[in-house]
Order: sequence, then C-alpha cells, then structure tokens
Amino acid sequence: MRATRFISIMTLVCAGACGGSSSTSLTGNNNNNSSGPMRATIDGAAWSSLLPSASWRNNLVVIAGVDNALTTTVSIGFGAANAGTYSIGFGNSIAGTGIVIKGGKSWGSSLQGGTGSVTLTTLTANHIVGTFAFSAVASGGGATGTSVVTNGQFDITF
Repeated sequence: MRATRFISIMTLVCAGACGGSSSTSLTGNNNNNSSGPMRATIDGAAWSSLLPSASWRNNLVVIAGVDNALTTTVSIGFGAANAGTYSIGFGNSIAGTGIVIKGGKSWGSSLQGGTGSVTLTTLTANHIVGTFAFSAVASGGGATGTSVVTNGQFDITF
C-alpha cells in the first residue's frame, strides 16, 4: 500500500509539474521546449526520450521522459535550490526519488534498498542540465527485483 501511495503521489507531482503556469511562485515552467533528449541505460539497454519535460517550482525539480514506443517512463523528483549533487536513494533528506515505469510495472529509488543521485551542472529559471544514476526497487504493478539506471543525462530548456 505504501509503495502504491508513493507512486501515486509522484505521478501527481510529475503531472502537475509538466503543465505551464503563470503563477508568481513559479521559478521556471515547462512549455515543452526541449533542447535535447533525456538518455540513460536501463537494465543494460539504451533508452531515450526525445521530448522530456522539466519543471523547477518552489525549489522542487521534476524531470520526466517517455520513450517513443511509450513503453518506458523515467521520472526524477527532488528538492534543489541550485546546481549540485543530490541523493535520490532511500533515506535521503530532500524527498528525492527516481522512478522507472515499464508496462505498468514500477520501481522506485527512494524505497528501502534503493540508491541513486542526480548531479545538476546548470539550474536556471528556464534551463536544467545534469546527469543521473539510480538503482530502483520493485514498487508496484507486479514488478520484481531491481531496475538499474546508469549513464543518465538531460539538457532541457523549459
């Protein structure tokens, strides 16, 4: 139940972050102007999203991408005020997480046994650049084992 609630909350956060807004609390918004793809290796296989989304609002960074076949989604969310390296593993202090969803099955890095980090080299009101890697534990939809994400990178204008 806890894993299902966690995935539901992150899905809502990601969905809410993907829409543009004219809110004055908005530090950055996403208007789907991506300057480059989001890429990673997931469980040994190359993965990419040609039109990833990103948002940075109230020091909450949300990055999400889905592959062209619409079979695999990678979402990353964490608190950040500036460029740096942030934990998205179990027990992190910034409520960070990395999520992989494949065919209705999901894995999360902030669950017990999960590890990972995101390194931001650029974080401005409309541009985010960085790298990521995480090991995500099965969390829903009948998922088993661990999903390992390596060589992650993104360069998104929003």
